[in-house]
Amino acid sequence: MNRRRLLGAIAASGAIAAAGCLSGEDGTYEFDAEPARVPDAALSEAGYEGEGPQAFEVERTFEVGGIERRVSAASWVASYRNPERAASLLVASTPNATVAGRSVNPLVGADDADLLRRLLERGGGVDGGSVGDLEEVGTETRPILGGEATVTTFATEIRFENAGDAPIDAEGNVPALVHVATVQHDGDVLVIAGIHPRAVEEGETQGALMEAVEHGE
Repeated sequence: MNRRRLLGAIAASGAIAAAGCLSGEDGTYEFDAEPARVPDAALSEAGYEGEGPQAFEVERTFEVGGIERRVSAASWVASYRNPERAASLLVASTPNATVAGRSVNPLVGADDADLLRRLLERGGGVDGGSVGDLEEVGTETRPILGGEATVTTFATEIRFENAGDAPIDAEGNVPALVHVATVQHDGDVLVIAGIHPRAVEEGETQGALMEAVEHGE
């Protein structure tokens, strides 16, 4: 696996907690996730484009039996966008890692809003932008990877240094809606997040893309 560190990417952010674990001679625990993606046919039908999943690595230290160990979680993130509609969709997968019965993945522990903010800002969903406060405005259930998943919708505002043609409010922000689902599948946890300007009706399209997500090689 060609691992690429994305320091702080989604780190200390939540709703993600393993598949196989390898403990090296130095006591390092290594966990590997399988990549997740949206099939090309579904992307083309929705007018989205992007690259396949890119590897990143999250590391932290963890105490096991009074001894400090290093934990490395090899994860993946894919980013897709529809430039004409200023809409993006991110699909991240990370190991549901545990050591001695405790979750060691640094992505565990925060709420969906905190997770979403870090994923969008550092995973490529809002290039050059910062995400403001997230207010939950609704939920729905969708079939994703053979199960029923809750998709939570948040209202927020995004500030760009250069917003281009996006609809900007009086304070220079772009009002936006964000849709996020977390799914456990085959030993990994997936976070799927879509974002688009509030003025653009894109929620149903992004929901269909979430339903089309595939996980594994």
